[in-house]
Amino acid sequence: MNFSVDRIPPPPPFLKRRDDELKLNTNLAALKVSLSVVCLVAYHRGSGEKCFACTGTIVECEGAAGDDGKFEATILTSASLFHSYRDPSQITVEVHLSDGSSYEGEVSAFDLHYNIATVKFKPDKPPQKACLKWIDDSMSLQPDNDHTMVEANFFNLCPGDKVIALARVQDHHHQLLVSSGDFSIYCCELDCQELLMTTCEITTHFIGGPLINWDGEVIGINFFWKGQTPFLPINIAFRCLDHLNKKRSVPHPWLGMEFINLYAADVVTLEEIVQLFPLVCKGVIVEEVTEESPADRAEIQPNDVIIKCDREVVSCSLKFFGMIWDKVGKSMELEVMRAGVCGPLKLAILADDLLPDSYNRTCL
Repeated sequence: MNFSVDRIPPPPPFLKRRDDELKLNTNLAALKVSLSVVCLVAYHRGSGEKCFACTGTIVECEGAAGDDGKFEATILTSASLFHSYRDPSQITVEVHLSDGSSYEGEVSAFDLHYNIATVKFKPDKPPQKACLKWIDDSMSLQPDNDHTMVEANFFNLCPGDKVIALARVQDHHHQLLVSSGDFSIYCCELDCQELLMTTCEITTHFIGGPLINWDGEVIGINFFWKGQTPFLPINIAFRCLDHLNKKRSVPHPWLGMEFINLYAADVVTLEEIVQLFPLVCKGVIVEEVTEESPADRAEIQPNDVIIKCDREVVSCSLKFFGMIWDKVGKSMELEVMRAGVCGPLKLAILADDLLPDSYNRTCL
C-alpha cells in the first residue's frame, strides 16, 4: 500500500486509547499530591538578584507556632537551591504555593553529600502534606521460587514500572509540570550509588521536586544531570530528614566498593551466577573494590554476591544501604557467595565515615 508524503495514516485506535489512558492515570496521580508541590525561588541576600528556582514537597506541618498563631511547615527539596554559594545564609527564599500565595522561607537544614535540604515557612493555614512511600527495588531471578513478601510500608519498584516527576514554576499561574516515564535499570553517571534512574524527560524546574508512583505517593526526589533524570529514593531522603531534625547531621558510611542489584548485572554474569548458585535469587553484586578501603581490607572481591548483612537477608541495594546507614565505626558481618567457594563466606567489615572532600557532587 502506498501513501503520499502529506497523508500519513493515523495511529491504530488501540494506541490512541492506551495513550489517553496513560495521560488520564498520570494526571489523576499528580492531583493526589499537587497541593503539596511548591515552587522555591532563591535570591542573593545582599543584591536581591535571583539565584535559582526549583521545586519542593511539603512533608511536615506542625501546629500554630509562636505568638503569631501561624503554622510551621517543612519542605523537602534539593541543596541545589543555594548551589551557587554552597551556604544557605547567603540567600533568601520565596515559597510559592499552588493557590498563588507566597511566603518567606528559610533553609533549616541540609546535607551536601545527598544534595538535600529542608526549608521551613509559616503558612496561615495548614497545607496538605505529601504521602511518602519507601521503595523496595528487589526483584527475584526466579520469581516462581521466591516467596518473600514486600513489607507493608514499602512500594515494590521494578525496571519498566511507570513513575511521574512533578514540578511547579514561578509564573502567574504557578503552573504544575508533569512528566511520566519508566523506572530504569541503568545506573546514573554521577558518583552516587544511592541514586536511581528514570526515563522522565525533565528540566531544571524539576530539581528537588517529587517523583511519585501511580498512587500519588512520593517515592523520591528528582535531580537533573546532563539530560539524565536521577532521583534519590525517599528511603534515604527520609532518613536524612530524621537525622537532621534530631541530630543536625547525617551519617555517611563508606565501604569502598561499587555494587548493583543482582538482577541488573549483564546476562553473561547472571547465567554464571544461576549455574553456580541456583538457590540465590536476590542480593547485590560487587562490581569494583577501592584499594585500601574497608571492603579491600575485608577481602571482598569483584563479582562477589552479598546475600546477608549481620544475618539479615540483603534483598536489594536500598535495603543494604539501610543496613549500613548507622554503622559508621562499627563492625558488620557480610555473607557473600564467590565462584570456586562452596557455601557462603563470612567476612567482617568496618564502615568508615566518608570525608567531606569525598562527598557526592549531585548539583544540579
